[in-house]
Amino acid sequence: MSEMNVQPVERRPHLAEHIARSLSDEIASGRLRPGDRLPTEQFLSQNFGVSRNVVREGIATLRAQGLIQSRQGVGVFVSAAPQSPEPLVAHESAPFLDGDDTIRNMFEVRAVLESQAAALTASTMTPRKLKTIQAAVLRMQYEGEPTLDTVNADLDFHRAVAAASGNDYLETMIRTVLEPMRALITMNFARRGPVFSNIPHAARGEHEELVQAFIDRNATAARQIMGQHIVSAASRFGYDIKFF
Repeated sequence: MSEMNVQPVERRPHLAEHIARSLSDEIASGRLRPGDRLPTEQFLSQNFGVSRNVVREGIATLRAQGLIQSRQGVGVFVSAAPQSPEPLVAHESAPFLDGDDTIRNMFEVRAVLESQAAALTASTMTPRKLKTIQAAVLRMQYEGEPTLDTVNADLDFHRAVAAASGNDYLETMIRTVLEPMRALITMNFARRGPVFSNIPHAARGEHEELVQAFIDRNATAARQIMGQHIVSAASRFGYDIKFF
């Protein structure tokens, strides 16, 4: 992650300590709140530039300090932290957010549906369709901090791809799955600090990769890139899913 403030160290224990300290700072600042799920080990290892074993050591330190707790088969959650306001309000009513299985299932459904939509879109791409999709990507650019329009642009991109597939049923199903995730996306885009601040930029970068596949009219690439994009998005939210 380009915005990570990771200091080079020579010994592995120091790496684990640095990860524990960085995440502890996120908790102390309120950017990670009680009940928040930590990103997956894969996300943390990629963005800190260390192995997953080192990430596990850092997380074990936080667990020993009582700052986080693991839920078997579910994930790792913050158990204690002061609360602080966030510039991007992320407290919309969304009852499904309490259901881990529901969120995981929604990401898995998105991977299936949206990868197919991306493949169809690439195979039937026209300049008009491309213009609408690219407009949503451009709107994800922002100065300072992400806004609600950043979230809207993210959702609009996926809706535009679904619409460009030419399959009305597929478009309807994707729209149905997307909208309930608005609050979850808003919450993650609102997070600050070196661990999380690059999330909106990462999402936009993955959208740009898809745009290139659309320009190339490469259905195989579009399917794979979209599927991996959903897997990466789930990882940023703390869920491990697979795309085959």
